[in-house]
Amino acid sequence: MTAQTPSASNERWLARLLGADFLLWSPTIQAEGFLHWDRIFATRPIPRGKRVSEFKRAARELDVRFEDQGRTCDTNDLMRDEHLSGLLVLKHGEIVLERYALGLKPEGRWQSSSMVKSIASSLIGAALHDRLIGSLDDAMTKYLPDFAGTAYDGVTVRHLLNMTGGINWTEDYEHLNADVARHYIKPIAERQAGYIAKYLKTLKRIDPPGEQFYYNTGDTFLLSLILAKATGRTVADYCAEKIWGPAGMEQDGYFMLESDDGQEITGSCCGASLRDYARFGQLMLNDGVTPDGVRVLPKGWTAEATAPSAPNFHKDIGARPRLDTSAFTGYGYLWWVHHPGSFMALGAYGQWIHVEPADGMVFVMVGAMPREIYMDPGEPAAKERGSQHGGPRRFAFIEATCKAMR
Repeated sequence: MTAQTPSASNERWLARLLGADFLLWSPTIQAEGFLHWDRIFATRPIPRGKRVSEFKRAARELDVRFEDQGRTCDTNDLMRDEHLSGLLVLKHGEIVLERYALGLKPEGRWQSSSMVKSIASSLIGAALHDRLIGSLDDAMTKYLPDFAGTAYDGVTVRHLLNMTGGINWTEDYEHLNADVARHYIKPIAERQAGYIAKYLKTLKRIDPPGEQFYYNTGDTFLLSLILAKATGRTVADYCAEKIWGPAGMEQDGYFMLESDDGQEITGSCCGASLRDYARFGQLMLNDGVTPDGVRVLPKGWTAEATAPSAPNFHKDIGARPRLDTSAFTGYGYLWWVHHPGSFMALGAYGQWIHVEPADGMVFVMVGAMPREIYMDPGEPAAKERGSQHGGPRRFAFIEATCKAMR
């Protein structure tokens, strides 16, 4: 019997089924899906530039030990316990540690989960620097007038950046009728053009804009629409011009799209290589100045964007299972604040870009942290809060590494 090659329509059907159940994936599907995200969802490339900004490499790879739950751990323990596919540490722009697993290789790309929100924040900063956006205090309806008369009246660009729009949205990854699952992930998987914006227009307001932090991935889609309107270009093309090319990325990235050749999703799941995520972290560490000395973000943008500006931060969180916010002191413009001066891009299932400016260090960790239901009750990640996003042992590793490199 001759093997049959799956037709394009069958592949699309299988991809739609996989994508719609993204929040329920088993560990095996997670690892494969995160590595091959652009085969499941519609995407648009972010072209790299003509010149790669090469990293220097330390003469000896970092070997650090740290304490976690009463035991002494090393890098191998961290990779295993945190289900990491990639780990990279920069010190003053030099690679001191780089590891791969779960099929990821240096040229491979891993989906970002919500780390892309921090890239979207930087693109808003770039548009502000280019005077394409007049002010963060502009009403979002200045750029999206079709939202006038909805609950978004009075919501500013700044409100969208620090998650204080006051819109009633359920962000619960364990419940398939939550807005983030039913009215965001599912229509993206089904490639329904225009669905998300249409749905957002039906939502109600529960708090006055600017008064209460509430994590809302749906609102970040509006930043994609604002960027496209303000720049007159696709978000991917603008990102290539302002970040990917100037930062010297070595691989093309990609944005997930809401539909075939549709609008970029700036709240979830872009794709980049481990080193290119590190280059983005280094760009923020350098306050938006590229390796060639070109400023692409407003002066002081990093300090402003990563300051804990969201009000009532610790009153939210309940809708996001197992995200322990005691590890954070606040939320900025789509950046999490670990402690004053330290900030991170955070994505579900273990995607981190953590920056320690005082030590000149950038940490990138990507992986496939399983949902709790799939965890062995005896493994370290199952014994603590925050498992699906990455556990406290990561902070222990970061702290020990910074101390060792001083």
